[in-house]
Amino acid sequence: MIKNLMVLLGIAVLFTAIWAIKDEKLSKKFKTILTLVLLGILLFAYIFESVQSGKSANSREILQNFNQGKIILCRDINVSQEKFNYEFGTGCFMPKREFKELNGLILPISECKKYE
Repeated sequence: MIKNLMVLLGIAVLFTAIWAIKDEKLSKKFKTILTLVLLGILLFAYIFESVQSGKSANSREILQNFNQGKIILCRDINVSQEKFNYEFGTGCFMPKREFKELNGLILPISECKKYE
């Protein structure tokens, strides 16, 4: 909460500083364009961060279910701790060595969902 307030305060100070510059140095037209560009960048950053946070939360939930021994569905394949390991470095489920029929199969966590 405090972090969000500090970010909003920083943005407000930035825009106040832009509009406080005398019109002889920066025209009102340029200030308006600069303000719109900065607002566009901030809006894009906010939307991007929201989408990434949603994906991250979904991945954490899927991994938590996997660690609890529940079945996960990845590309129509049932993934469980019995046959698969999760590789943190790559963010993928990989089959255990004793299951030769699954050899070479790599399932990214982004392609998985909870088994209903």
